Amino acid sequence: MNHRERFFKALELEEPDLVPITDLALDPPIVDTVLRRKVSGTVLTMAGGSDSWENSLNYRLALVEACEKLDFDAVPALSDYSLTTRDYRPKYLDSKRYVDHWGRIMQTSKEAKTTYFVGGIINSPGDLESYEPPDPFHPDVVEMVDRIMRRIKDRDIAVIAQCHSGWHMAFQVRGGIDKISIDLYRNPYFAKKLMEKIVEACRGFAKLMAEAGIDALFVTDDYADSRGPLINPKLFREYELPNLKDIVNIGKSYGIPVLKHSDGNLYPILDDIINTGIHALHPIEPGVMDLKDVKEKYGSRVCLIGNVDCKYVLPFGGEEDVRRDVRRCIESAAQGGGFILASSNSLHANVRVENIYVMVDEARKYGKYPLRLK
Repeated sequence: MNHRERFFKALELEEPDLVPITDLALDPPIVDTVLRRKVSGTVLTMAGGSDSWENSLNYRLALVEACEKLDFDAVPALSDYSLTTRDYRPKYLDSKRYVDHWGRIMQTSKEAKTTYFVGGIINSPGDLESYEPPDPFHPDVVEMVDRIMRRIKDRDIAVIAQCHSGWHMAFQVRGGIDKISIDLYRNPYFAKKLMEKIVEACRGFAKLMAEAGIDALFVTDDYADSRGPLINPKLFREYELPNLKDIVNIGKSYGIPVLKHSDGNLYPILDDIINTGIHALHPIEPGVMDLKDVKEKYGSRVCLIGNVDCKYVLPFGGEEDVRRDVRRCIESAAQGGGFILASSNSLHANVRVENIYVMVDEARKYGKYPLRLK
């Protein structure tokens, strides 16, 4: 099979020739090392300067090239994190913190080789009145999507587009899960209005990327931590679950599958998530959820993606540690098909690139169908 055939065969819950391989994201330092050249700007989180638009475009194309070099079967070529306009400029609050195009306050860390969310700009009803999320149909955004798709549409690799359904961006723009959770109880009108603005933009990005000819949508809102859902399951079902269902329906209308990411312990809301009609679940976080258990309970309904440990094994493990963890994943979830190998979150900046090559090598050797599991 070619890469695309292999990827879709697994999504159809069948056995391809080999266990497919992909990942949710590759941080710029990983792309740099794989390609052996510098990809300009910290474009993953839109912290670039006057050339942010061009940096973002070049990074996504470089990411595709890196995935091809790694022999992946699918690539996250588009993302609503990085689609923006030519006049976008991050607003720096100090030497390390800036406001991105969604209104999230991000902090840069040279030591960790990344940036991370620390706050948001919506602190009052007045802030919300003047707030406008990114326009998914702005000509510059459309042009970026079209230019990326023109460069990759004839390549033998499945094209994934990362998007959000609403919750993740809303709590970050609000300044934290604690703040929006209190809003849902004390000021639900305010919370709903913020969610509505964010959700409309998220749907727009999903439609834009679907119309461009992608192969799958990957919804990346996080719903849980290691203890369980981030908000009361009743509130989750009321305020966020319909948004996820809307993205699934967008996928159906364009004939493309919808994949769902969330870290953490999803067990209390897992039935709700799968009942929306998603085609795949990622990453079934190690140590929090059990990949074999989820396969046994839900493997006939949804493809599983994951879950090579990127917290300890990929950053700090040796070759045999990586090979052992790849075999664990394949033994737990690949029998009968419906499994795609990936990391347990992403190939972040502190993952050892040599371990990514080992992960792929072991998957190609041990993940050949019919499986001969030890």
